Amino acid sequence: MGNYHGKEYAWVNRQVRTSRVGFGRVKYIPGGYCGPRRQRDYQIVVIHAGGGRVTVDGETRPLPAEHAALFLPGHREHFVFSAEQETDHVWCSIRPRFMPEGLRWRLDRAPGMVPCSEMMHRLFSAAQGSRRVTSPAAGRVVEYLGLALFAEFLHQAELWPHRERRDEGLSRAMACIEESFGDEGCLARARLAAGCSASGLNQRFRRHLGTSPARFLWMTRVERGVSMLRDTGLTVAEISSLCGCKNPFHFSRIVKRSQGISPREVRRAAWK
Repeated sequence: MGNYHGKEYAWVNRQVRTSRVGFGRVKYIPGGYCGPRRQRDYQIVVIHAGGGRVTVDGETRPLPAEHAALFLPGHREHFVFSAEQETDHVWCSIRPRFMPEGLRWRLDRAPGMVPCSEMMHRLFSAAQGSRRVTSPAAGRVVEYLGLALFAEFLHQAELWPHRERRDEGLSRAMACIEESFGDEGCLARARLAAGCSASGLNQRFRRHLGTSPARFLWMTRVERGVSMLRDTGLTVAEISSLCGCKNPFHFSRIVKRSQGISPREVRRAAWK
C-alpha cells in the first residue's frame, strides 16, 4: 500500500520491466489521483474498471473504461480517478530512445485515445504473465511486446480516427500510399481512392493526422527505404528507385534529414 497526498493506492503484483520498457497494473481507491507529474516516456493506459479524467498541459479529457489512452514525453499530467468506485488500470511505458523513429513520428501525430482492441488485451496479458525478467531473452520478449502494443494502438487509430465517424476515404488513401509508395502517380491514385480533390485530401490528412499527404508519402518512403537498407543487400541506387525517389542523391538527402546519418551509415550501423 502507499499514498498520494493522503489517498491510498494498492499495486497489484503484476509488474514487469526492463531498463527500456515497463508493464504494470494498479488499483486506486475511489477518489484516488496521481500527479501532477512530467511524463518521461511514451505510455499507454487502459482502464479495466472504474474511470476518471486526466489533465494534460491544462486540457482535461475523460478516461473511459476499455479505451487505450496515449501519453507522450514532455507533457505535464494530472490523473483524477472515479470517486464512486475503485479504478483498476494497466499501463505500458517505453523510453523515447528505444522507440523506433517511424513509430515515434506516427505516435506524435496519433489521436490521444482509441477503443482497446482484443489484441491489446492479449499483449498486456502476455507481458504481465512474465511476472519477472529473469534473462536477457525474457527482457527482449517484454520489450517487443511493448513495441507491438504501440504498433497495435496505431493500427486501431487508423481504423478509428479520433472522430465520431470513421473516414473511410482517408483510410483508403493511406492504404494506397503505403502499397504504392514507390510509384510516381501515388498521390494521384490516393486522391482517386479517397474520392476527393487534392485540397480535400489535404484537409482530411491535416484534420485526422496532423500532416499533409505529401509529408505522409515522404515519411513512408523513408521508413521503407531505411528498412530495406537494414534488411536487404540492395544498393542505395536500387532502393532509391524502389522508393520512387528521383535519384540516389535525393534519397540520401531525405534519409539523412530523417535519421541524421547517410544511407551507408544506416546500413553500417545495422550490419556492424
